[in-house]
Amino acid sequence: MSKSKTRDRMIDTALAVFSEKGYEAASTRDIAERAGVNEITLFRHFKNKENLFREVLNAKFPASLLSDDVNCRLTGRFREDLTFLAQKYLEVHLENLDFIRIGIMEVPRNPSCADVVRTIPERLEEHLANYMLDLAARHVIRDANFKLLARMFYGQLFQHVMSICSFGDDSGTLRAESDEFIETLVAMYVQTLAP
Repeated sequence: MSKSKTRDRMIDTALAVFSEKGYEAASTRDIAERAGVNEITLFRHFKNKENLFREVLNAKFPASLLSDDVNCRLTGRFREDLTFLAQKYLEVHLENLDFIRIGIMEVPRNPSCADVVRTIPERLEEHLANYMLDLAARHVIRDANFKLLARMFYGQLFQHVMSICSFGDDSGTLRAESDEFIETLVAMYVQTLAP
């Protein structure tokens, strides 16, 4: 098996183990065994558990939310773009609930994890704030505290994901309400920032 496939398998396995047991309780021995490699191989790739954890977070970070493809889809039409960003955010996060659970479990008790996890919303917020700043410069929307508004936008979306992640969603009610949730959230922003 190629090195990259082995590495990917170890990262996927580590994601599952960290999600199941938490960072502290997860052992590199268990991760290696479940991935079908020996522990030395794991250490050759990642050096230690902390580096493996960082790699899991970096590899599983919903990078598609900040990809060139996302930027190419932004049209400058505020309502459409916010709707697209919100839909993409929910899509990616709902597909990665294990990733969310790791963050929830580890951030309060693991400062190095908190440093890594904190970069995710910061990058999203910065991206959205810069997008809105550009629209304001072109007089598409009025000027405001875009950093705060971006944090609030993604905070509301994250709360929706948390509701699904924490309370389960067997009936599909929360997921079914996602479109209405997005529509309402976007309408508030469009109304607030109308020039």
